[in-house]
Amino acid sequence: MKLNGFINESKREFLHHNNHKNLFNDSSSTNLLILLLSQTMVSIEMSRIQINYKIQNGIDLFIETESSVTKLDISGRNVVEIDLSPLKDCTGLREIDLTGNWIRSIDLEPLESCLSLERLSLGSNLLSSINLTPISSCTNLVTLSLEINNINRIDLSPLINCIKLEEISLQSNQLHEIDLSSTSHNSLLRFLRLDNNKLLGIDLDPLSHCTKLQELFLENNQLESLDLSPLGGCANLEGLWLRRTGLLSIDLLPLMNCTALLWLDLSENMMKTIDISPLFYCQDIEKIMIDESVPLMADISLKNEKWSPAIAIIHSRVFWIGNENSL
Repeated sequence: MKLNGFINESKREFLHHNNHKNLFNDSSSTNLLILLLSQTMVSIEMSRIQINYKIQNGIDLFIETESSVTKLDISGRNVVEIDLSPLKDCTGLREIDLTGNWIRSIDLEPLESCLSLERLSLGSNLLSSINLTPISSCTNLVTLSLEINNINRIDLSPLINCIKLEEISLQSNQLHEIDLSSTSHNSLLRFLRLDNNKLLGIDLDPLSHCTKLQELFLENNQLESLDLSPLGGCANLEGLWLRRTGLLSIDLLPLMNCTALLWLDLSENMMKTIDISPLFYCQDIEKIMIDESVPLMADISLKNEKWSPAIAIIHSRVFWIGNENSL
């Protein structure tokens, strides 16, 4: 009925403005106009999409937007369920923000066609797992935020194709293990947050390909040991956060190549001693956090060299070892 009314009104307007009163005596002309108007109406209706969701009290709500939308913000709305299927037509969508809801599960399949997607934010929800396979086609993805959920397992392999990926946030989840193999394809990765999980071990080897890496957060896990060798190729590394990771010992030698290092947190671990000699080469370091109860060692040949001020102030704690000409 709405379409017919629209067509009749359009006919009257057309006749009024163009004064062609006999035009519609020609049935073919009438049919042509009807066809054109019908197509216009369909196009108008198709340009609008409706996204349905349910909130905590069980009420069903929806949000309307254009299929040409570039940013969709449904954060902090007490959402418990949401149907993303209408987004399959939003090929220009660049950002989705569902942060701060009560979502326990979500189907990302509709995002397969969102090839322009750059940011996907699902932090602060109740997700225990998530299938990232649908976003393997989102090759423009820059930021993936899944922090503060209950995720206990996740497969990052779909991110292999996301060659523009710069940030992965998985902090404050329930991860006991994680395979970082796919990150070897994310050469632009700058920030990786895995802090506040339950990781028992982690292989950092794939990160050797992430030469743009700036910050790595691993604090508040249960690692006991950690091989930093892969970070030797991360010349842009600025922050390494290893507080309260259960470390019994650590070899800082790979960090001598990380000359851009600014912050190093090794506090609240169970290390009996630390050799800080490699940090001599990190002249821009601004803050190093090591418990006062942990004895520090350094090569005696570096004793009279000029260290960064942040390390020079703890020289009184250092036991100088080796021979004067050892380096």
